[in-house]
Amino acid sequence: MIEHRNELKGLFTQYWDYLAVYAACKQNIFDCIQNTSMSINSLADNEGFDLEVLKELVSVLKQQKLIHADGETLKLTIKGELLTESHPYSLKYACLNWGAEHLTAWQNLDYTLKSGKQAFNHLFGKPFFDYISNDKEKLLSYHRAMYEYARDDYENIYQVHDFSKHQSIIDVGGGLGALIDAIKAHNPQINSYLFDKPEVIDLYEGDIPVIGGDFFQSIPKVADAVIMSRVLHDWSDDKSTLILNNAFESLPKGGVLYLVENLTDKIDDGAAILSLNMHALTGGFERSLSEYKNLIKSTGFKYIENKKVNDLQSLIIAEK
Repeated sequence: MIEHRNELKGLFTQYWDYLAVYAACKQNIFDCIQNTSMSINSLADNEGFDLEVLKELVSVLKQQKLIHADGETLKLTIKGELLTESHPYSLKYACLNWGAEHLTAWQNLDYTLKSGKQAFNHLFGKPFFDYISNDKEKLLSYHRAMYEYARDDYENIYQVHDFSKHQSIIDVGGGLGALIDAIKAHNPQINSYLFDKPEVIDLYEGDIPVIGGDFFQSIPKVADAVIMSRVLHDWSDDKSTLILNNAFESLPKGGVLYLVENLTDKIDDGAAILSLNMHALTGGFERSLSEYKNLIKSTGFKYIENKKVNDLQSLIIAEK
């Protein structure tokens, strides 16, 4: 009984640790320490922080092994460096992504539980993707966060599947291009394209040709393969079917569809927490392989196989 009570009491405040790190990221504390060696007093003076509160925050960051002290000087640990803007494997925006409006939607999960509708829409008056599209700073922050996850998830996707048989491939809803960049890096001969909303395409800084548009309207007929990474889990069955229909129309006969998704029957916990997140934010949800097969078949594709990409994602392969 005591053990269970203690576990529950610990669970109730787990978010405190994250929000402490979130606040440090939001206030660029890790960047400040990385760029200029300083004491706690200097950090407080330079950035306008309350000294006593900052001391407590730094103590928590030390407990999290993100910061250590070299005499009076604050230093970042290797893990803490991952939360700086300039680190090549930075997770700063991944950290920032789960605070603010995202956290507020989760705090109102009971609305989704009772209504079956997105808490986000209820709270902010419009769908999630429309909301961030109207604010360039929020849009950039979100897509940087998604890039940080995708960069790690798809770095070795060329080892999972051989894409070299394709003359061309288009990454639909590809954000800042982490997936198509990874494929292109190991298949430079493939004509590769990145397709997303114009406001997202404007944020891309790579050298792959980009096309702006709306996958609910049409997908450009420029490739013999379409790949979509964690796109369909954002949407209901009806909207996912519309996207897949457009993918089908964009491909030539024999063209290949690749979907990278979390398959609930291939993940030990069934991806329930991930699915709750989609219900609250976008109205989508995580699906099983059989559910994806049904969507694929209903739009004319022939299911071929699936391959495990990492602990969460699988690559589903279908053909027109």
